[in-house]
Amino acid sequence: MGRARRGSPSSLIVVLLVIAAFAGAAWFALQRKPHRQPAAATPAVSSPAAVAADRIDPANEGRNVIVSGTLRVAKPARDAQLGVSAEAVALLRQVEMLQWRETCTAKACDYALAWSATTVDSRAFREPAGHQNPAPLPFASERFLAGEVRLGAFVVDPVLAAEGSEAVAYPVHATQLPPNLAATFRERDGVLYTGTDHGAAGDLRVSYRVVAAGERRLSGVQVGNRLKAAPTH
Repeated sequence: MGRARRGSPSSLIVVLLVIAAFAGAAWFALQRKPHRQPAAATPAVSSPAAVAADRIDPANEGRNVIVSGTLRVAKPARDAQLGVSAEAVALLRQVEMLQWRETCTAKACDYALAWSATTVDSRAFREPAGHQNPAPLPFASERFLAGEVRLGAFVVDPVLAAEGSEAVAYPVHATQLPPNLAATFRERDGVLYTGTDHGAAGDLRVSYRVVAAGERRLSGVQVGNRLKAAPTH
C-alpha cells in the first residue's frame, strides 16, 4: 500500500491565513458596534402634598405643597398714580378714552364717538377734519398686586394668590383721590370720568376691578416661609 501524502507547508500557511483573516474581520466588526448606554431612569414626579397652613415645616423646603385657608391682605394693592387702594390681592385699572371711530361704505363714511382702551389714529380717516382724536392716553390700563398676602403662616406670592380668581367691579369715588385729581375727575356709578356729561373726544373713563381675598386652595413651592408659584417647563 502506498503512504498517505502529507499536505505541503504552503497549503497549511494558506489555511492559517484564511482563519486569521476571518478572526480579524470579526474582531473589527465587534469594535465598530456601538455600545448602548443604559437608559437613564426617569425621575418620579411626586404629587403636591397637602400641608397645614398654621405652621411651616422645614422638611417641605423646596417641595410642591398644597395649602388651604383664608387669604389675608397685609399690604393693600395700590394705584400710586391715582391714589386708589384696595384691601385686595390685586387691583385692576382700566383706562378708556372717548374717540372718534370711522365706518365707511363705498359711498360715504359715518363718524361716532366711542370709548376705546387703545388710541384710534384719526389721521387715517377719509374725512379727518372735525374728527381729530387726541394724542395717546395719558396713562394705561394696569394691574397692581398687593404688597403682602398671607395664608396662615405662609407669605403667598401675590401672582399665585390671584391666579384663577375672577375679578369683580370695585366702585371708587372722586373723594378718594388726591385734591388735584379730585378736581379733574367726577364720579358716576363708581366710575371716574373727565369732561362733561355731554362727552367730547379726549374725555377719559377710569374703572377698577379687584381680585378679592378669601378662601383659597393654593398649590406652590415652599421656600422658607413663602409659597411661590411653581416654575413652568
